[in-house]
Amino acid sequence: MIIWGSGGNVKDLGQIELRHCDTCEKERPMKLILQYRYAHLYYLRWVTEKRYDMACDVCRRGWQLENKVVEAKFEKSPIPFMTRYGWAFLVGLVALAFAIGSSR
Repeated sequence: MIIWGSGGNVKDLGQIELRHCDTCEKERPMKLILQYRYAHLYYLRWVTEKRYDMACDVCRRGWQLENKVVEAKFEKSPIPFMTRYGWAFLVGLVALAFAIGSSR
């Protein structure tokens, strides 16, 4: 039996600045929000979609930010390692099986 599917997660990355909110019509703290989707085969995952948003802390309205601009400011990705690179383990196992099989 093969277990496959998809999932997603939303991470609040904290307050980044104070800015005027058009909906609230006041100066409000803005939060950085990461939304991502992933596919999986058993426990091996890979990210299929990600999006960074800046949203008002009060009304939750905001706008989408460019992924590359936001990620350039991080030292480390907020997406867990196995969700980002879980697929590499599957590729490694297939390559190892091929290498062992071809050496005999």
